[in-house]
Amino acid sequence: MIMKVKHHKVTSFVLLVVTFTLLFSFSQSYVIERDAKSDLSKLATRIALDLEMLPIAEPLFNYSGDQQKVSLYIQEINRVLSAHNSRIVLDDIRSVEPSPKPDHNHVYILESAHKKVVIKYLVNKQHLWISYIAPLIFAYLVWLLYLRSHLKARQNLVKSVTNIESERAKLVLDLNTKCIYLSSDPQQHVQLANKPLCFYIALVEFCDSNADTILNPNKDVPEALVSIANRYFERLTVLGHTVRKKPNFSNSLEKTLSEIRAALDDVFNEHPELKSKYYPPKAYGEGSRSKLHSYGLSNISFSDVDVKGK
Repeated sequence: MIMKVKHHKVTSFVLLVVTFTLLFSFSQSYVIERDAKSDLSKLATRIALDLEMLPIAEPLFNYSGDQQKVSLYIQEINRVLSAHNSRIVLDDIRSVEPSPKPDHNHVYILESAHKKVVIKYLVNKQHLWISYIAPLIFAYLVWLLYLRSHLKARQNLVKSVTNIESERAKLVLDLNTKCIYLSSDPQQHVQLANKPLCFYIALVEFCDSNADTILNPNKDVPEALVSIANRYFERLTVLGHTVRKKPNFSNSLEKTLSEIRAALDDVFNEHPELKSKYYPPKAYGEGSRSKLHSYGLSNISFSDVDVKGK
């Protein structure tokens, strides 16, 4: 799993670097071509203005011209172009030959009233490699944002799955093993004695139908609740867990409830958010003597538990 995560991180970073580098390279090439065309247009305009004064050789008219003066003119033009960081370099200016040979990649035909010349030029298409630090930095920043959003998405997914599992989780009350545990976490099981196990199952079943009944620990346990508890105790006898007579479920009620609460504390140790529905309320301070205190489970439904072996 760790190797997959590392591979995913490396792959995503490489893809981002390649993508941004290619995009940057294409944009650089486009800018170079655009600037070269603009500079060529300006160069042609400048030469057109000076053309009549340039002593360019014209073999058709047996005019040798002044190549030295033309070379000095080309040098001056290139000095100006360099000062403006132009990608264009003027290579030569000469008359158009009757059958010109394509010996130059970049040529521009310039015509005036009395002359027709070829402007030969070079284009520097070299990229400034130090500028490629920019796409690398941008790719790294985007990668960090991607990792952050990816991690957050994974955390939300895990949280969502956990919440779904928690919502679907039921408290299993197993008469076969006399254990209680969450259906989502069967390894965290706790064994209960016969009396508290039967009483708790009966309490859940009773409260499902009598949610508004106040079960005060200072009063006798309702007969209906005792009857249900006796039924589950008889089931334990059938399953071979006990041969003793039925216990008095009204006796030592606080002890029985304490054993139930202790077992639930262990079961819900990793899922405290689920405990309140299943937990018989405790009485604190003056509330312990209040006639309104109830150990009943007011928000539970019998469908919230899974009684095995009944």
